[in-house]
Amino acid sequence: MSILTRSGVVLIEQPGGPAVLKYETIDLPAPGSNEVLIEQKAIAVNFLDIFFRSGRFPLPAYPAPIGLEAAGVVTAIGEGVTEFAVGDRVAYYATTGAYAQRRVISVDDIFRLPDTITFDVAAAVMVKGLTAKMLIRDSYKVKAGQYVLISAMTGGVGTLLSAWVKSLGAIVIGTVGSPAKKQLAEERGFEHVIDLQNESLIERVNAITGGSGVDVIYDSVGKDIFDKSMELIKTGGAFVSYGGASGWPQVESLPLAEKNIRYVSAQLNNYTGYQNKKGEALKEVFEQVEKGIFDVQQPSVYSLADAAVAHADMESRKTTGSIILRP
Repeated sequence: MSILTRSGVVLIEQPGGPAVLKYETIDLPAPGSNEVLIEQKAIAVNFLDIFFRSGRFPLPAYPAPIGLEAAGVVTAIGEGVTEFAVGDRVAYYATTGAYAQRRVISVDDIFRLPDTITFDVAAAVMVKGLTAKMLIRDSYKVKAGQYVLISAMTGGVGTLLSAWVKSLGAIVIGTVGSPAKKQLAEERGFEHVIDLQNESLIERVNAITGGSGVDVIYDSVGKDIFDKSMELIKTGGAFVSYGGASGWPQVESLPLAEKNIRYVSAQLNNYTGYQNKKGEALKEVFEQVEKGIFDVQQPSVYSLADAAVAHADMESRKTTGSIILRP
């Protein structure tokens, strides 16, 4: 096997805290049949990565690769590759092992990046944008004039979801975890922002809606706010769960049935748009960038070697919006 180059990579040594992420240099083989070598320019950090690192989503063996999406430039091609050439700008998602300086990958897992989308923007919006699309197009179809409660609205998905929902003419009510994040959300143009450290969720939502409740809740927090959230959904509304940062809630059918509330567990891995890795489902996501609806020009940037720091900052809620690693 001929060695083409070397690459810095981050691996999970064993399940645990951020310190289990270790940076090392490995040898990469030349791309084989139907493969290309990518020089990666921007790598996404997603909350899902924390689940894999912590062991919440167990992996078959350790040390284990980590990371789901990145963007970069093709620097070598293997035998039989005709649809890509050296110099092409490409991106990918849903392919484990993205925390790497360079990567050999199948052409079936990559797509050509539009000229209008930078590497940083691609890494910032692919998985998070597809999550937002799944939530508002498939899990619950948001309509103009509806009250929509979004938890963690300044987080990676929350930032994109809030902007998209607002663009549809719905009334966004967002929760955040600190006064600084409330100020940030308000600076982004959101009127109804609730700081859960200092304000009552129930009192504020009732004041905003006149006691009528919200049509849908998009939640990534889970157990810590589930019971309070259920009190705020109007009859016939929906609770859409797409994460459980504080643990998954105990969902009982009787309270749901009493108010005819639909509970949706939205799992990105089961979303057909996510399963198709050729980028077709991203067209609408990239349109939001081109229209200026998604403001993702200033993600938080860390070096690849500092992936553990990025994870620690994300878990302690120091960051807002998207996080990318720079090789």
